[in-house]
Amino acid sequence: MIKTSVDVKINKAGFNKLLDSAMGITEEAADNMVENMKKSILSGSKSGNQYYKNGSRHTSSSPGQAPANQTGALVKSIKVNKSNNKAIISISKNYAVFLEYGTSKMRPRPFILPAFLKTKRWFIEKLKGLSKWVLNH
Repeated sequence: MIKTSVDVKINKAGFNKLLDSAMGITEEAADNMVENMKKSILSGSKSGNQYYKNGSRHTSSSPGQAPANQTGALVKSIKVNKSNNKAIISISKNYAVFLEYGTSKMRPRPFILPAFLKTKRWFIEKLKGLSKWVLNH
């Protein structure tokens, strides 16, 4: 019979620093995603229908474009809450889901998934950098 054993020692201070760094990256990713959502709504020209409301011209978004900003309510409703080692993004305007996925009468105006995909690439690169740092220290 062959017996073997492995003795694992964890540097608690180093491990806690790693966790703190990972949480910092996670919080920064949540902030970036919120910013990306807001930018997609507020910037870029929209190419949908034009109409007048309250004396000013508004151009709606075309299907596939991020929603056009009309009142700012959607942008203001996008928030990130950071606590207890979590970062939670919320959108309090219920119509956000209809814009993102569309309805039977309106094609999608996505702004959440594109922001997530953009942030995901950034997040992965940051975690790769952290893992390289861990392996070298």
